[in-house]
Amino acid sequence: MPKIVDHDARRRHIADAVHRVIHDKGMESVSLREVAAEAGMSMGAVQYYVTTKEQMLLLALERIGIWIGERVAAVAARGLAPLDLLRATVLELLPLDEERSYLNRIGLAFQASSVVSENQATAMRLGLPLLLALLTDQIRAAQSAGHLAAHLDAAKEASILYAFAQGIVNSTLVGHYTSEEVAALLDYHLARLGAR
Repeated sequence: MPKIVDHDARRRHIADAVHRVIHDKGMESVSLREVAAEAGMSMGAVQYYVTTKEQMLLLALERIGIWIGERVAAVAARGLAPLDLLRATVLELLPLDEERSYLNRIGLAFQASSVVSENQATAMRLGLPLLLALLTDQIRAAQSAGHLAAHLDAAKEASILYAFAQGIVNSTLVGHYTSEEVAALLDYHLARLGAR
């Protein structure tokens, strides 16, 4: 009986190997040989799915987008009040524990790399409008519930929250801010919006 191969699982496995290489050794260490070794696969098996370094990176970047989407969806499924949901969503994007730090280290490497890779930049631009729309909707819900000031421009505030999250990642990863300090800064910002 022929072996049935789950191609989606293989792609995830390769993407996860790329993530580990980036996390442990940096973006410059990503190569077919390095990823195959990390994945415990032959180079030929990896090449069945991706034939270039850029394809490997795009596969890994796509997986990060899926991972973020899953994490944000899990937050939404908690059934939190509108303001608490907004706060929890932003906190989910930040390196406040081991798993989110892992994700953010890889994300920072992709942000730097995307400046010189149009394919990666395009892939990154695809996900941002979805996240901004989600944050905008959450801000509007918090406004409707009376938790945020009604006069705020929800879309602009969503962009500001996203910029806050992106801007504080590196400083948190290098130890300038603790998890508690990051949460306190977010709470301070939300309070200025009439939130708390």
